[in-house]
Amino acid sequence: MIQKSALLSIMGLMGLTMVSSGCSTEIPLATAPPLYTQQKIQAIDHWDNIANDVAMRVQKSLEDRPDLVAKPIYIKPPTNRPFSTAFYNLLRTRLVSKGMQVADKPEPDMLTLDYTLQMVLHGTPHGTWLPSLGGMGIAVAGLVTGGYTTTSNHELMINSRIMHNNRYVMHLSHIVYINDDDWPLYISHESMDPMASTTRNVRITNK
Repeated sequence: MIQKSALLSIMGLMGLTMVSSGCSTEIPLATAPPLYTQQKIQAIDHWDNIANDVAMRVQKSLEDRPDLVAKPIYIKPPTNRPFSTAFYNLLRTRLVSKGMQVADKPEPDMLTLDYTLQMVLHGTPHGTWLPSLGGMGIAVAGLVTGGYTTTSNHELMINSRIMHNNRYVMHLSHIVYINDDDWPLYISHESMDPMASTTRNVRITNK
């Protein structure tokens, strides 16, 4: 049991800390969201999982649009990056396997499937967080079962969309971690902003 004098000392120290740091009771205190997971893609099979998720969403979107379900889908050609080329082929495989019409070349009155990449390099290193007691229990369980891997400073957002006559039929975003050294698989060196020394925020289209 904490003695009264020790408790008063702790409270006094906390008060001095709040005053010295300029804290005010009139503004909200910063807090982290509850601990949750975010996928980290590290293999072509992981790319295929995202392609399958996109194909499933495409199928569902067209089922909701009887006027479009029979129209051919044209996937815009990829860039020369390994991810873009592989993702293009994985999308074709997944769409065809689900019985959808995939056009090899543009056709009149077609649906256009396109995807863009946005990469963000965080200036503050990740992995230095301190979870809550409940979150620590979840984290330990994940480490024991092999469900967790290391975070990274690079995050990637993959935006997939289907357009018809300048209208969105579907828009889907995947947000994932990637290995820090793997970023050239997704964007080219020429795409980097030479003026950005600590951040890399690049949007690439598969045109």
